[in-house]
Amino acid sequence: MKAIGYFTLLFLTMSLMSCSSGTNAISNDGVAAVSAPDTLAGKTYRVTVESGSGVFASTGTFTVGFLSDQPIYTTQWDGVNFRDSWGMYIYSSSGASGTVKVEDSSAPNTISIYSFTFNTAISGTYVATTTADVNSRQSGTFTER
Repeated sequence: MKAIGYFTLLFLTMSLMSCSSGTNAISNDGVAAVSAPDTLAGKTYRVTVESGSGVFASTGTFTVGFLSDQPIYTTQWDGVNFRDSWGMYIYSSSGASGTVKVEDSSAPNTISIYSFTFNTAISGTYVATTTADVNSRQSGTFTER
């Protein structure tokens, strides 16, 4: 069983911003542009891993939740490729992109970075990397629950 790395998040973290607080603007071509949420606080996302290498699992699913009153996330895994975990996160957003930097409680001093692209106000794709191993990478999809 491969561990996802440290500070999940986020898928989910992030990255997994509060999708409902994102806004849609009209782009120059008349198509609604999606904005990543301003915050992940109080949000929960279902994440599907499509590929992974190094310390990241290559398949599986997990749910990541962000507390509403503290910069803490928790994950619940599918029981096959992941373990449940929790940790601290920092989130930022710009346009349709969000970034979650997480530090898992079981791996202090290791940061995982989840870069999210919102295709809709509640879903999109992500790519994750970690400071633990420059050859580790994961990608997949996410949807707000």
